[in-house]
Parts: sequence; C-alpha cells; structure tokens
Amino acid sequence: MLVPGTMTDAEYAIEYIQENPDAGLCCEDQRWWITPNANETDHEILLLDVREAERLKEDARLQSVPDIAHAGRALWVMRKMT
Repeated sequence: MLVPGTMTDAEYAIEYIQENPDAGLCCEDQRWWITPNANETDHEILLLDVREAERLKEDARLQSVPDIAHAGRALWVMRKMT
C-alpha cells in the first residue's frame, strides 16, 4: 500500500500510471506529483524530483492534457493505445 507523499523515480511512476489508468503526472511551480485521478489533480499519491519528473514526462506512453482547469498546472496522462 502506498503512503501518500512518497518520493519515487520515473520507472516506478510510469508503472503506477500504467496500472492505474485514471492516474496522471502533474506539475505546478516546479513541484511534481502523481495523482491517482487525473480529474482531481489536487490529490498527491507519489512525489518526484525535477530530474525524475522530466524523464517521466518525455516517456512516449504519456501525453500532455491541454487546457486543464487549474491555471499554471500541467497534466500528463497515459496515451490511449489503439
């Protein structure tokens, strides 16, 4: 069981996102976290440092979500593979 606020690396974070399709990678003011539900980006389950987060957001399996409700916040989710 994950303890909210646990620091992690890019490899574990992408694994978590793959296993939890509602999850997403969030960034605001150089703070990076994984949210268990991309529709509710205030919840933080995993934290990443800047270097690990930059590696993660470049993963081809993730895609950026444009125009989310929180100004200044960015979100990436698992790309839908068809």
